Amino acid sequence: MTATTEEVQPKKLTLLQKILPLALLLFNIYLFFELIPDHIAEAYSILLSIVGGVITVILSFWVAGTLLRSLLKYMAIPIFLLCIASLFIFGICFIWKTTSYSSNELAENGVYTTAIVQSKSRMYGRRGRTIQSIEVLFLDEHKQKQSATIDIGKNEYNSFNKGMIIPIFYSSEHPNIARISYKKLRSGDY
Repeated sequence: MTATTEEVQPKKLTLLQKILPLALLLFNIYLFFELIPDHIAEAYSILLSIVGGVITVILSFWVAGTLLRSLLKYMAIPIFLLCIASLFIFGICFIWKTTSYSSNELAENGVYTTAIVQSKSRMYGRRGRTIQSIEVLFLDEHKQKQSATIDIGKNEYNSFNKGMIIPIFYSSEHPNIARISYKKLRSGDY
């Protein structure tokens, strides 16, 4: 007995429905870790890690619901926890990638200069946690004005004031990547 086209078509659709979430999950990982340029990923690392993590969680649940449907009856809690963990795994890996990129970029193309503190900001989170940063303005090696946002520690927040001149280390390739030169700051040699 041969199958009619009506009987064959639902099987192909089912296969597409099963493969689509996995393909989207793999594309999401490829997009965030390969297609987004590293200097952009570094500049918006927190935002992109949150967005990518949320997309990953949604796609993980979709993959679990389609590909692992038969296992959900027996292993629902471990699969649920694995899907939730994908958010944190994605976020940690993405931030690690951008942090190592900025460190490598500064090691390869780093230039010392002085910068003027333009502003400082503090974001408050839960349980009294804060994230502090300063916005600095400086001239690059081609005498072009550049700005960068530099994350600072909680104790340093009160040490830096608007208009203060500080030594920094920035990337000549991507001037938005900059760090405070603590060695020069401590020695006063800037």
